[in-house]
Amino acid sequence: MRSLGPRLEIAVSLTILMVGAAVVAAMHLTWPEPQSPAMAYSVSSGESGMQQLKPFEINDISGAPVELTPGAVGERKVRLSNPNPVVIIVESLSAVPGQPLDGTQQRVAGCPSGVLSVVPLTDIVEIPAGGAVEVAMKVEVASDVPAACAELVFPLTYSGRAKHG
Repeated sequence: MRSLGPRLEIAVSLTILMVGAAVVAAMHLTWPEPQSPAMAYSVSSGESGMQQLKPFEINDISGAPVELTPGAVGERKVRLSNPNPVVIIVESLSAVPGQPLDGTQQRVAGCPSGVLSVVPLTDIVEIPAGGAVEVAMKVEVASDVPAACAELVFPLTYSGRAKHG
């Protein structure tokens, strides 16, 4: 194969690079704009181009405790507050009972947390920007409550998921 010489090799190399750069630039200028897919946005994160949501607040405002009689059904009133400047839609809300505590805030081993259950909220709730909404969550007590559960407090851990409204 015949050698082109150093100057001609450089000229050919530069021509190939410039043609490649022109093709890439043409693709970039004519490529269609990406479409944002319809997605649910977690309260704790955002997608590019969307405002990041602050977590909504969940506060138990029931006041009185649910009485732990076997098979009892009660409710917890919960206030959901939206600190965001946009409407949010709460898609899920649940509460998990923790290990019950006695009057000295000590765990009671003879009373399992499974004695109490909270039914997750199934309704979608819309909260206005900067507003609050109150909802009720159904609480159920097992039919076989051990005697060790008398006069105990079950801590509830609430969690939920929301998206832009």
